[in-house]
Amino acid sequence: MAKIIDTIKTWLDNQNLEYSERDETFVIDGDGPKPFKYIPNFVIRNKRFHSKVIIVEPVTSFAPQGGLKRVQTFRKQFTAKYHVVVITKNRMIDKIPTSAYDQLIEFEKLDKARIHFR
Repeated sequence: MAKIIDTIKTWLDNQNLEYSERDETFVIDGDGPKPFKYIPNFVIRNKRFHSKVIIVEPVTSFAPQGGLKRVQTFRKQFTAKYHVVVITKNRMIDKIPTSAYDQLIEFEKLDKARIHFR
């Protein structure tokens, strides 16, 4: 995962995007008896999408620690305030539900992709 994070940082830097890493924590109401924490990997600081804050989140697996469920639940709860960009591997791209993202980017094509603004 560290290599993916480093690649995403370079990609964000190449787009001249200011970002913070893992510095915000949200309490999310999940489908279980207790709420859980969600800490976005990247929050874009100098650009917005239709007044929404942009979150960039790598999703590397369908396992609970892979992040898909948390991102999906976060987006459902905070869709009015946040634009969620999910970056995932080619092998997973067709299996990520549309309810988990506003923009989906394939990791293997990251160098050709850009975050949408406005």
